Amino acid sequence: MPEAWFAKTTLPLRKFSVLSGIIGVVLSLLVCYKEVVELSVTESLPVRSLPFTQHLGFRKILTERVDAYMREHELRARDLPAMYLKTGVVMAWWLVAYLLIMLGGFPPLVNAVLCIVWALAIGAIGFNVMHDANHGSYSSNPRINKLLCLSAEFLGISGFRWRTKHNVWHHTYTNIAGLDDDIQAYGFMRLSPHDKWKPLHRLQSLYFPIVYSMIGFDFIMRDFAMIFAGKSDANHVYPRMNGGDKVVFWLGKAFFFSVMIVLPLLVFPWWQVLLGFMLVLFTVGLTLGVIFQLAHVQRVSTFPEPVGDPLHIENEWAIHQVETTADFAPNNKLLNLYIGGLNYQIEHHLLPHISHIHYPRLAPIVQQTCEEFGIRYNSFKSWRAALLNHWLELRTLAREY
Repeated sequence: MPEAWFAKTTLPLRKFSVLSGIIGVVLSLLVCYKEVVELSVTESLPVRSLPFTQHLGFRKILTERVDAYMREHELRARDLPAMYLKTGVVMAWWLVAYLLIMLGGFPPLVNAVLCIVWALAIGAIGFNVMHDANHGSYSSNPRINKLLCLSAEFLGISGFRWRTKHNVWHHTYTNIAGLDDDIQAYGFMRLSPHDKWKPLHRLQSLYFPIVYSMIGFDFIMRDFAMIFAGKSDANHVYPRMNGGDKVVFWLGKAFFFSVMIVLPLLVFPWWQVLLGFMLVLFTVGLTLGVIFQLAHVQRVSTFPEPVGDPLHIENEWAIHQVETTADFAPNNKLLNLYIGGLNYQIEHHLLPHISHIHYPRLAPIVQQTCEEFGIRYNSFKSWRAALLNHWLELRTLAREY
């Protein structure tokens, strides 16, 4: 009897110690992350923003044509029934997969498969709901967008940081080394010809899946870097968070780690929780990597450098977006459905305020306008073709020159 009582009372303490250990590891990784950032960002740009100095009328003409098409076909840019249906489906996918893991009583191998299924549901919510809501393209009602922006916190990502990292730095300065946060790999990979070359990069075409699978962990590390240091590096300083932003941040992190670690520790041994946590984040990271990076790090994409004094980009912003971006698999309806139209990256970068549901219909207008202005419209017929060209570009960037 005393032994049984002792075992029952010490079990929660063991799980608490495991949780404390995991928190300690996360904090240690954050310290290491900070040191890596400080060591790797040695050649930063002297500015945090750049103007685009040319105005050739491309964006104006394209906007007029898209608006005319939307009016002619009586299409709403936002608040589409198909999006509300898709939101319900992916949210249900997330919940059912999680409940099967927690309550199904399946053996570890089955739960491992379910972790991958759940991770893909996380990706689906990110691609479709979180992404559109943070661009304001989900609904014309700001309150609905703001509510669904919370899905970022739901997935372990700070919506506050995402709106700066993605909407501002990536969508404004696409493929500009030092400003586009999406091609900043802190020395582990060379994703721009203007990045400093390292001997390690010779093998990046082989190990890139490993680096991409760490994107989920990277999101968490950068979130905490933002909250504690206010920046990711010298060129990426975040706006000041108000009290409400901080409350949302910490509540979001509390929810995420409760779902990912605390609740599973009540059901599973600590080692299964740890492996499941890593498997989910690896899957999410790799899924994000092979979608977002394929759209920009390509042999056909440009990597412009600032010129002049003061520094600027000698191009029209909208033309810059086309030249640094590539579509892929435009006829793959299943892929388009899952990744929220992000295979139409050119359309997304030019028309982020319009729901991704419309991208397939608007793509011919974009392509025609590009042809008239003599702008190369980059598009791969399949995801595999885009992946192959991405791999070839990684091999090119791996060379010292």
